[in-house]
Amino acid sequence: MSDARPLATIVRATGPDGRRRLALLAALTIAGGLAEFASLAALLSLLRGWFGATGARLDGGPLALFAVAILAAGAIRLALLAATERLAFDTGHRILVAVQRRVLARDWLSHVAARASGPVAAVELVDAWLFGALLPWLRAGTAIVLAAFIVAGLLWVDPLAATVASLLLGGLFALVWLAIRPALRRAGDAIADGYEERVAAIQENVGALRELILADAREAAAEHFRIIDRRLTRARVQLTVIGSTPRILVESIGLLLLVCLAAWLASRPGGAVAALPTLATLALGAQRLLPLFQAIGQASGNAAAMRSLSARVAALIDTPDLRAEPRADPLPFTRELRLDQVGFTYPERDAPVLDRLDLVIRAGERIALTGRNGSGKSTLADLVMGLLPPTNGRMFVDGVELTPHQLRAWQRNVAHVPQSPFLADASIARNIAFAVAEPDHVRVVEAARLAGLHDFIMVLPRGYETRVGDRGQLLSGGQRQRLALARALYAPAPLLVLDEASSALDPETEQHLLRALDALQAGGTTILLIAHRPAMLAGCDRVLRIERGALVPA
Repeated sequence: MSDARPLATIVRATGPDGRRRLALLAALTIAGGLAEFASLAALLSLLRGWFGATGARLDGGPLALFAVAILAAGAIRLALLAATERLAFDTGHRILVAVQRRVLARDWLSHVAARASGPVAAVELVDAWLFGALLPWLRAGTAIVLAAFIVAGLLWVDPLAATVASLLLGGLFALVWLAIRPALRRAGDAIADGYEERVAAIQENVGALRELILADAREAAAEHFRIIDRRLTRARVQLTVIGSTPRILVESIGLLLLVCLAAWLASRPGGAVAALPTLATLALGAQRLLPLFQAIGQASGNAAAMRSLSARVAALIDTPDLRAEPRADPLPFTRELRLDQVGFTYPERDAPVLDRLDLVIRAGERIALTGRNGSGKSTLADLVMGLLPPTNGRMFVDGVELTPHQLRAWQRNVAHVPQSPFLADASIARNIAFAVAEPDHVRVVEAARLAGLHDFIMVLPRGYETRVGDRGQLLSGGQRQRLALARALYAPAPLLVLDEASSALDPETEQHLLRALDALQAGGTTILLIAHRPAMLAGCDRVLRIERGALVPA
């Protein structure tokens, strides 16, 4: 990917409003450049009036003009700062939202295959790109325009002196930048890798804390994190030090150049007094230029260092966006779901998990899937729910083939209770009415009763408003599974899929679950169970066993 392509991809993601703000910033920058030119011209006019051929004299007109020009230039610079910061942070917000939309747009297979830390690392990457690339680029853009106008003003004051100074400083800057560019790129690549590795290490340490405690491995985990973060810190220090090299050299040599320039101007006819207006104007121009050169130098260094990071942000944006489609009506499901010679093979695997499988699930049935771990039970459930597309074969709902564009309509028919449900660090009511902005309390309570959770909730100090902790850590395994069942029952669906949903239940609660399933089936709900416990299998209409990707008699 070329250096220009990532930036073009990112700019497109900001949308028309972002591009309008960029155009406004450009117009404001030009106004700022004109104000800088006017302030130099006003200062030169003022000083020549004071130190002219007839001697020093005070004239209020040029002084007032200079005051207006310098105050206007300062006001526009302040407005430029505000506009630049607003544009940068607004763009960062838009890019972060665009990345999050693309993370959510992934299909289930892409999500499973992706690195678990990817979505969180994406946030860190966008933040790093905002402060390390976008802000310096925007500041450099305004700096280049302002510097061009200031240099034009200096050329107008003294063409020879300004030309010599510009060529010397520009040449020095170019040479230094070319020399440090490879090191900046290496530091940038290390920073981009470091952000992803650090997020992955944090997630692994938090997720595996129980195992780390029992294995007495917390010190090793902390040391692993220290090594990762130390490597990232060194890369960031290297980026800062090397990136500041052009600025420091330009400042130091620029000051030396200004002294030499003063000596040369003083040696011309008229001496130092005659040279004073020109020298003071050039000094003001240099004082205005040095911060601009700093901004340009920082952005130039970051352009090389952040190339890898910018490419990664662009790659995230360059994936399919979440399509804003109307909520699909449920696909009619009154007779059967039929799988015809369906097979599935995971990416980067040679052997299929499921191979030429035929299955008919009649509406209103309760079917159990059994088999050894890894036999394909959960994969078959994911196929039935429309989370995975068949590698080969076809699926039919009431005789209509289930195509990719119908998946959302089919998934409206499905409720799912996983073995390890996700629970947000929110109230019990919010977790039952998951992703519903305004939960219906009556339905929440009814779902909790059906799942056998209501009595437990009512003895809690805050009842349904009790928080469950991160990933439900304040609940037992059985309570988490019952809460997940209540979530599935909050919005009843024609097809209920339970993946080992009774594995953490005690016998009494399991019987409560079975009674709830009996009531659901009596109401017409189709139930697909992945289970091994005899009590769960006993109430099923059929028990299907999967071995080596095929259905065999149970």
